[in-house]
Amino acid sequence: MVWQARTRNVQPLLAALCALFVPSLAFGHPSGLPALRERADFVLDNAHSWVIWEVHESLVIGTILAVALYTWAIGPGRRKYGWSDTPASPKQRGLFYGTMLMMYLTLDGPLHHLADELLFSAHMAQHMILQLIWAPLVVISVPVWLWEAMLRPRPIHAAARFFSRPMTAFVTYNGIVFGWHVPQMYNLALTQHNFHIVQHLMFMSSAVLMWWVMIAPVAEFRATYQKRMVFILANMLAMKVLGLIISLSDEVLYTFYLSQPRAWGLDALGDQQLGGMLMWLPGGALLWAGLGRVWWQWVRSGTPAKGTTGIASIDNARAARLKLAEATPPAP
Repeated sequence: MVWQARTRNVQPLLAALCALFVPSLAFGHPSGLPALRERADFVLDNAHSWVIWEVHESLVIGTILAVALYTWAIGPGRRKYGWSDTPASPKQRGLFYGTMLMMYLTLDGPLHHLADELLFSAHMAQHMILQLIWAPLVVISVPVWLWEAMLRPRPIHAAARFFSRPMTAFVTYNGIVFGWHVPQMYNLALTQHNFHIVQHLMFMSSAVLMWWVMIAPVAEFRATYQKRMVFILANMLAMKVLGLIISLSDEVLYTFYLSQPRAWGLDALGDQQLGGMLMWLPGGALLWAGLGRVWWQWVRSGTPAKGTTGIASIDNARAARLKLAEATPPAP
């Protein structure tokens, strides 16, 4: 079922948003300045309609199922199995239902049509929303007691312990992201719908894993503050490297878009450069928020005023010295 609508009201907003990235394109690729001037009409050229809504039954069913399972788990399931005496907070419930709506609009709205049919940069924006906004909100919206209940079965518990290691999570997440951005794999996902579904599921699940390690809601699987900060910085570096590879390429890597209608007059190479810049700049900026959160937790957990640093080896050695000094009688 497809409902199609056209509107001119969004053009000024699109012009403003896209104009923000023109300096970035010039900065990332100075030799492209003349081409940018020639493509000055790419923002408002909307000859090909893109404001299209499509309803995919599989996504509708999946969204309804996720909402139903969450609602059952925080209500009847919690009471039946005694998972917790504390219900999910209104904030957590609102976040979860909001993330499900975000997921649906991202994968079924006009952005979906732009991403799947017209623009690599729109596809990149779609992935950034799912991996850097949707995923952390999902982790936060699930109560700690529900995480503990889901991870209680022995095989799942063992898998969670393995994948919660920062190095394992880093290799898993970035292996999936880099692997699917190999041109042959990316073009395969765009031409074969089933592979596209697998791509999105792998992006979303690995992103939840990445944010699970950063946010660390369950103490048992929580790495130290220092390891988590290094983990976040390493992911930022990996994201910037991939963004630079894509945005600074002189060739169109994702040839699927060469045969597609050009929305707003943006040619395939310029579109690719914009997509790489989205990963390079806004994508990295969102991870700074995660880094700041972990740093602030570290500061609050151990400060000079409390006589601790938050580094176990230093604090334990200091505590041992203080204990020894207290046990040692003063010299006559």
